[in-house]
Amino acid sequence: MKKYFYYLMLLLPLTFVAVACDDDDDDRLPNVGIQATISGGVFEGDEIYVTQGDVLKIDALTLVNHTDKEAALGAVSYYWDHYLIGTNITQPFELNLDTSDQPVGRHLLQAQMPIYVVDYPICWGYIQYYVNIVEAQPEAPDDAPTSKVVTGMIKAKE
Repeated sequence: MKKYFYYLMLLLPLTFVAVACDDDDDDRLPNVGIQATISGGVFEGDEIYVTQGDVLKIDALTLVNHTDKEAALGAVSYYWDHYLIGTNITQPFELNLDTSDQPVGRHLLQAQMPIYVVDYPICWGYIQYYVNIVEAQPEAPDDAPTSKVVTGMIKAKE
């Protein structure tokens, strides 16, 4: 009998381990997306060409909510070549970037924002796009778009 008692005492901590490993839903992502309209240049593939001195615009930054819960975007931070250039805390979330002082070449434009959805952990939305500043606008086909709706990615907090 003593032998069974010791076996039970050895198995007792294992039951707590199994309970402690219960599946948490804290790393789940809500079914949401973000999109924005970028304009001010000519789009070719997944890049935009902007003549130096023109204004590049990000506007109509919106949350696409596919859940039945209420959701909202937090403050949007904008980055140019990985440097913070501004934060917009109120809607409409827009950016007007004057390219007069920007050097000719390829640059990275990014927007990052927290996304709040009821009953879900906070997640983050990211939009990034390559911008080519050129001295003179290259010859583009007549049907080349001058604005484009781009979608971003959603990630859990790391």
